[in-house]
Amino acid sequence: MSRWKASGIHLAISAALLSVLLAIIILLWYPGILFSVDGGWAGLRIVVGVDLVLGPLLTLVVFQAGKPSLKFDLTCIGLLQGVCMVAGMAIVYSERPVALVLAYDTIYSLSAQEFEDYGKDIRVLDSVPGPLPKLIYTELPENNIEAGIIAMRGQFIGDPLFIQTERYRPLSGTDLGQVFRQESQVRASVSDELRQSLPEHCLLAKFISSRSGGYVCFDSVQSRLSRHFPPEYQRATELPLSGENE
Repeated sequence: MSRWKASGIHLAISAALLSVLLAIIILLWYPGILFSVDGGWAGLRIVVGVDLVLGPLLTLVVFQAGKPSLKFDLTCIGLLQGVCMVAGMAIVYSERPVALVLAYDTIYSLSAQEFEDYGKDIRVLDSVPGPLPKLIYTELPENNIEAGIIAMRGQFIGDPLFIQTERYRPLSGTDLGQVFRQESQVRASVSDELRQSLPEHCLLAKFISSRSGGYVCFDSVQSRLSRHFPPEYQRATELPLSGENE
């Protein structure tokens, strides 16, 4: 067997394994648009680089039919590739969103680390039905002035609304019109171009995660985030949208 054939076999096996890992990441850890807007692809680059490039390339370099140490060399390559892939997947897993929290007018994508950073018990999510990431809203008074005061107060005292777990309520089964009651104000804050391009059943909200910001459409029929729009669509008179959870 030539080194090129050996490298090709290694590449084919790596590609098959990567397909399985990719399915796990896209379907379970970063479903829907979260893969592209919330770090799924960024973390996957590590796995892709090791799985499809480094491993087969090392096989191409060291493979030589009849070489006494060939078995040892290939074993070392396999172990190195396995360790790097596990490390890459661990990073992707640890940064995956575990909750999408609608707080006032913004949907926050939160990882497990953010619950830890704020000293909150992540087990509060266990009471929310559905798979991860959990769809949640923070319950606020019906009076919009009172709701706005609570949202602002949370920022000033270092207990932002999106992490006030005592206010968490499942988004499923609720009156979305009431929960997204700031939606008209959010629409008013974006450009005419964006408003005219919004799809049907879109409830527009601001969006903030550790990796990106902007706006998202929450599909009121399918109960999922369906579209993401960058911060450039906000009107010049609006305050800039942050790309990180505060």
